[in-house]
Amino acid sequence: MYWLHIDVLWVDEAARTAGLGSELLEQAETKAKSLGAHSAKLDTFEWQAPDFYAKRGYQEFGRIDNRTNGLYLAFMMKKL
Repeated sequence: MYWLHIDVLWVDEAARTAGLGSELLEQAETKAKSLGAHSAKLDTFEWQAPDFYAKRGYQEFGRIDNRTNGLYLAFMMKKL
């Protein structure tokens, strides 16, 4: 079985309220499922987007506290 690994998902700040990030994520997940992926994983710093991913069904499964400048790095996954 395969995993989708999201390395970079970035949307310009001016476009962040238009749903573009959600649409990109959904398209990636749909394509991954069609290719046989059963889950998706990613990592994100606390200043980036853990809440964005949590709202879309991702759950934190690990964390490195104080990774950079006192901020944590979260590892997240979701069953597709």
